[in-house]
Amino acid sequence: MENRAKRVGERIRFFRKQQKLTLEAIAAKMNKSKATISKYENGSIVMDIETLYDFADVFCIPVHCLMEDICREAMIPAHMPFSSTALYFYIYKGSGNREIVESQLRLAEKDGKCQVTLYYGGAPDRLTRSCLVYIGRGFSSETTFSFMVTNYQNELDQMYFTASLPYINWDGYLVGFWVGLTFEGVTPICMKAVISDAPIEDEETLKRLLAVTHAELSYFKRRDKFLLRSEE
Repeated sequence: MENRAKRVGERIRFFRKQQKLTLEAIAAKMNKSKATISKYENGSIVMDIETLYDFADVFCIPVHCLMEDICREAMIPAHMPFSSTALYFYIYKGSGNREIVESQLRLAEKDGKCQVTLYYGGAPDRLTRSCLVYIGRGFSSETTFSFMVTNYQNELDQMYFTASLPYINWDGYLVGFWVGLTFEGVTPICMKAVISDAPIEDEETLKRLLAVTHAELSYFKRRDKFLLRSEE
């Protein structure tokens, strides 16, 4: 119980610092003392469920973002080939140096719908100041899996992922399109992304999966649209 309280407290501290809120500011919003908020963050006292929801309301996030990997319900959307609700997400950073960013994707269920949390550049158990948190919904069918997420701190920062599900030969990962807005000139972007059941340790494999091939570029030039091609 103490370990769980400490991990929830670490999430509370992360979201508070991301939003540049002081202990005093949180205490005033929740009608509690600064010392009490500090104890919640340190995990030295266990909060009740109402207090947990109060923190979520203050940060404008779903309550499950404070509880990832602690008491998350196992929920895998229908038709999804993944065996876990904790997934790995890879894209190129887009800075021109071909640096790959490993992020983590979490699925949860609420009212029969798939909730998605993307920890860009981080993970629920490794929250750092540079980690960006995107929140949204997932959608699945027999042939596709998609999700749309929004940076909870900036509603203009919205991203969309979509991929076709394999009919056969499941390799443990999906390759799809990652579409959204880049603030390096405020222009739309489209790039490849990979979602995997397990970490992909081989960098060459990741580079191959994320690379835009000559065949794909040729298809785009002929048809004026992108197409992800199956590996030959």
